[in-house]
Amino acid sequence: MKRLRSLAAAAFLLGSVIYLAAEAIAAAAWKSPRYSYATNWISDLGSATAGVFQGRELNSPLHVVMNSGFIVQGVLFGIATVLLSRTISGRSRFTAVTGVVTMIGYILVGTFHGSLQAQQNGTLPLHFTGATLAIVGGNVLALVLGIHWRKSPETRLIGLVSIVVGAFGLVSVVALFLTFGTGLPSGAIERGSVYTIVIWQLAVAAALLRSRGTSRAPRDAATGASTSN
Repeated sequence: MKRLRSLAAAAFLLGSVIYLAAEAIAAAAWKSPRYSYATNWISDLGSATAGVFQGRELNSPLHVVMNSGFIVQGVLFGIATVLLSRTISGRSRFTAVTGVVTMIGYILVGTFHGSLQAQQNGTLPLHFTGATLAIVGGNVLALVLGIHWRKSPETRLIGLVSIVVGAFGLVSVVALFLTFGTGLPSGAIERGSVYTIVIWQLAVAAALLRSRGTSRAPRDAATGASTSN
C-alpha cells in the first residue's frame, strides 16, 4: 500500500511539473506577438499553425513542447488516479474511471489543436471535446473526492482543499463560457479552471507522501478514509 501511494504521488508530481514547465517554455518562445497569460488560451500554445483564431493571433514555435506536455500530463494523471483508487476506501471505481476520462481529454487536446486550420479540417470538435473532458473531469474528481474525504478527521484537510479547488475550477468553466467574447481576459479565466487541477495534484501528492509513513490501515490513512458511499 505504501508503494502504491508513493507511485501515485510521484505520477501526480511529475505530471504537474512537466505540464507547467512545458507551458512556460512554449510561452517564452512565443515572441511575435508576445504570448499573454491573460488573453491567450493555454491551447494556443499547442497550435501548429500561425494565424488568427477566435480573435487571438497564434504563433507558437514550440507547439510540440506544449502538446507533449498535455499528453504526458494526461498519461501520468491517468496512472496516478488508477493507483490512487487502489489506496482508498469508497469512490475507488469513480476515481479510476474519472481519472481515465480526464487522461483521454488531455491526450485529445495534445493531439488535435485549437486553430483556424483545425476549424477548416474538421478536427476542432475533437479538441474542444478533449478540453471539456480534461477540465470538467479533473475538477469534478477533486470535488467529489473532497466531499468524500471531508467526512473523516484524518482526511478533512485534503478534503477541504479538494472541495475548494474543484468548485473554483468548475465555476471558472461556467464563467469562461458566459464571458467569452465580452472583452474579459479569457486566458486568465481559463487558467482558473486548469490550474486548479494542477494544485489538486500537488495537494494530493503531499497527502499521499505524508500518509505513507503511518502504520494505520489503508482505509484510515491520510488519503483513504473509510466512509459509507
